[in-house]
Amino acid sequence: MKRTTIGKAMTAAAACLLLSMGAALAVNIDPGNVGDKYAWSENGGWMDAKPGGDTGQGVEVANAKLTGFIWSENFGWISLSCQNTDACGTSSYGVFNDGLGNLSGYAWGENVGWINFSPKGGGVVINSITGEFSGSAWGENVGWIKFAAIAPVAFRVKTSWILEPAACFIRLIY
Repeated sequence: MKRTTIGKAMTAAAACLLLSMGAALAVNIDPGNVGDKYAWSENGGWMDAKPGGDTGQGVEVANAKLTGFIWSENFGWISLSCQNTDACGTSSYGVFNDGLGNLSGYAWGENVGWINFSPKGGGVVINSITGEFSGSAWGENVGWIKFAAIAPVAFRVKTSWILEPAACFIRLIY
């Protein structure tokens, strides 16, 4: 009897893991279409995580990684994954999500170089309940890129990606 309970719990845990690894929605930034798509760099100005709207080449957040592009009028395109450009064979890079919203890794912009999403003294986090980004990334050629602020001008980047632990917890109980 005990093995059956343990077996069911392990099966449920595996199912939760597989469900949480689902594919990202196409461009899941600014789900309310209210402008929650801008980051700011003092050296480069506004950066758009949803250029071209819902069908553009914007950012897609998934449980394990981010893909797509951020557009900067001053810096051009910033790629969040080598998969965007099929460059993984020559330069493997990407921004990764630990599944809880803690981002790490590097983005690449031809005009700005590498951008670190988990630098010392900074780092970017997605609130796994609200989908709101916070914190800062760092690039030697762009400086700090802030993903949210209240003053002097309020802005933020928000995604429809959220962690759904309650569903998995309920499955593990039953």
